[in-house]
Amino acid sequence: VHNAELAHKECHIPRENIFVCDSGDVVEIFHDGTAKKTGRVPVGGIMYDDSGAVVSEVVLKDRVHMANEGMFVVVLTVSKNGGRLLTSPDIISRGFIYLRDSEELMGLIRQYLKQKVARIFSGRKVDLDIIKKEIKDEITHILYDQTRRTPIVIPVINEIGGGGGNGGANNNDSTRNNVTRRPAQQQKPFRTPQTPASDVVVPADNRPHDI
Repeated sequence: VHNAELAHKECHIPRENIFVCDSGDVVEIFHDGTAKKTGRVPVGGIMYDDSGAVVSEVVLKDRVHMANEGMFVVVLTVSKNGGRLLTSPDIISRGFIYLRDSEELMGLIRQYLKQKVARIFSGRKVDLDIIKKEIKDEITHILYDQTRRTPIVIPVINEIGGGGGNGGANNNDSTRNNVTRRPAQQQKPFRTPQTPASDVVVPADNRPHDI
């Protein structure tokens, strides 16, 4: 706008010949010397990380959201067979609230998580992706009601348990494989014993006779 005012006042360019354009505006100039705006093209800043790869818009939004609201992580460790909590829910907060100053809110979140696990992991198979989405949405609502802030909520569910019973068989196989086998002794070829030359018996008919 200031450039347009400067062009009109200092250079005496008619206002109808001055275009105030934003990034992406297309101005087409015709052969008769006239010009007009004819449309827009998509433009914008392109962000790169240290490796030179383009950072997507979704990643940028998450980074801005995290910088403004912080991050809230809940970690659940449940039994794969019984579906019960093996430890108290772990809570990690970064850039949101100081946990030691929010014991009441943390107690409310832990109580909700315990009830949620008892309700959904009651000895039946569940879809962890669906459960994580439900926990994320419900904790987001709880945090907003209590703090009027919406941090990025990340639920993590670790299932512990199970395992096969083939350990003994594998150990036996490995033991058998580690047995040192002695090489078979090479048998020597059997040779027919020969009578020494001094013991050769000459038949009577072939003995020399005195003449």
